Formats: sequence, structure tokens, C-alpha cells
Amino acid sequence: MKIFKYSVGALGTNAYIILDEKTMEAMLVDPGDEPDKLLNALESKGAHLTYIILTHAHFDHILAIPKIKEKTGASLLVHKDDAPMLADNSLNLLSRFSVRDMAFPSPDRLLTDGDTVKLGDSEIGIIHTPGHTLGSICLSVGDDLISGDTLFRENIGRYDFPGGDFDTIMDSLQR
Repeated sequence: MKIFKYSVGALGTNAYIILDEKTMEAMLVDPGDEPDKLLNALESKGAHLTYIILTHAHFDHILAIPKIKEKTGASLLVHKDDAPMLADNSLNLLSRFSVRDMAFPSPDRLLTDGDTVKLGDSEIGIIHTPGHTLGSICLSVGDDLISGDTLFRENIGRYDFPGGDFDTIMDSLQR
């Protein structure tokens, strides 16, 4: 299993390609923007995109979904508590921070704490870490953790947007 990181969009959101090198199946995490950049990265690796998975559904983590899903047919996965954000640009904050108006596809699978997602011969673990949003998750990929906006280097995610809560994110970090 290999993990590749890409900085995308005006906010420099981290998007990740998780690639099973045996099967060349890939998972794209948090495609925040620049769909062509991410599609080209997948193509350059010879990867077949099976899943698009969100650590949470704020606008800066979802802008590239429509084009990537259309081009690849990959299944969209999100925690059940963040699924409503995909249908409401006030909840995903797009209407607050952008003049764009976009429609996002509905999820193909709703995730909960403890779920796993099979990628090739491996399983990616889902850890529910609310506090940044109600449905924030981290991904356990072997010895690595993809934390989305739950945890940053020397900082934690914001908790002042709808669905955020300081005590809740601190409890999540204790887990």
C-alpha cells in the first residue's frame, strides 16, 4: 500500500491517493479541487479509482468530486453524519466562502465508526472523530493515519463551524 499526497485548491487542502500496488486499485481521499491534476496523477500511476472517500464534507474537501466521479464511476463514501452536507451548500460552507454554486452527488455508501473499506488485499479502517464536523473521520491505513481536519501538525481542526465542538474534538483526539 502506497500513499501519495497532493495539495489542491486555494486553501492547499491535502488530497491523498491510496494505491494497492498489487491490484492497482486506488482510493482518493478528500478531492478538494483541481480534478484534472488528481485524474492525471491517477493515470500516471496506472491506477483504477475504486473509491472517493471524505474525511468530512466541507467544500474544500469536495469540489473535485463531480468531475472525478463522472470520469471514473468511483463510489463516493462519507460518514453518515456528514452526508447531508453534500446536498446543502450552506452546510458544506461553499455558500459562505465562494460565489460558486455546485451540486454534489449523493454518497454511494455511508460509513460509521469501525467500518472497513477493502482496497485490493488491504482494509482501510474508519475511525469516527467528530468535533470538526459531526461526521469527521480518520482513516487507518496500515501504520499511517489520515486525519483530515481533525488533527494538523501542532494544531487541531477548527470547531467553530456548524457541527463543530471543542469538547467533542478533544474527546476524539483522546481516542
